[in-house]
Amino acid sequence: MTADVLARRFLHVNLNCASLDATERIYGEVLGLSARMRTDPKVPTDGTILGLDGETFCATSFLYDARGGRGGCALEAIEYYTPALLRDPITDPVRPGIRAVQLGVGNLDGAASALRRAGLTVGDPVQGLICEGKSVLALDSDGVVIELTELPAGTDASKGALFNGIRIAAIDASATGRFLIDIGFQELDAPKTVPVTGAQLTPGGSGETDCVVARYALAEDGHQFTLVVVQHPATAATPVPWGGNHQGLYRCALRVENVHEALAAVPDSVERMGDPVWCPLPGTKIEGLHIAFLRSPDGVVFEFVERPLAHFGR
Repeated sequence: MTADVLARRFLHVNLNCASLDATERIYGEVLGLSARMRTDPKVPTDGTILGLDGETFCATSFLYDARGGRGGCALEAIEYYTPALLRDPITDPVRPGIRAVQLGVGNLDGAASALRRAGLTVGDPVQGLICEGKSVLALDSDGVVIELTELPAGTDASKGALFNGIRIAAIDASATGRFLIDIGFQELDAPKTVPVTGAQLTPGGSGETDCVVARYALAEDGHQFTLVVVQHPATAATPVPWGGNHQGLYRCALRVENVHEALAAVPDSVERMGDPVWCPLPGTKIEGLHIAFLRSPDGVVFEFVERPLAHFGR
């Protein structure tokens, strides 16, 4: 029964970007995700819930694939105005944090060429770490690695890419795995040491290093969305800092039936970032949501969002 009150599916993965228009162009116009919901940047929100002082002003766009908000995970792109985006010029793929997203596309060569024309750095084909198939890696302007994989034959790819996974660079893969299981994840592949090339981590990467790799998923969307953890020997033991305006991929939002019941079922060893709060979503069809924040041993933020299953059955 305890597992049923913990995280059940991915709702969205947050990307803090320098330009919302540029992010929508790459993930929307080029790759085919659809921007279906934007918050009103003129309405202030309480920044303290994400470790920021005072009111914040930002524009948020939720980019969905063809499965929509009830069928797939969204990319939540945020452009911060106040406070300003905390810029991050370092694109080291082994620093702790969420380092990559995986998108399935109908035509791998065509999608890679389109990203090159859009000005992104695009690598040669490699064996993917998230999808475990032939992949092409690209690097967006905010330092996010996009792992592109061709969708299986017979998949309707006419409506754009499908958002199917993320990769986390971990300080300690076993510790991160215990955290994930504690909040509701199922272990698909236990941590094991495998050779990983630099080109599997970032486009144009070189060399090969033994890394610890593990795979996890949630009960309701594990058939289509995978979280891969990679522990590289060069990863520094410095967690991602707390504070929601760091550039790049920052946090994951996960569905729970009831936030308070979910938190009560989480072991005391899991780091909680304050009490549950009400988070308004100005300018959208959703008035707001009850949420609570947790941090992995790497500092990655996982957000419990109270979103009853009945909503997904509509």
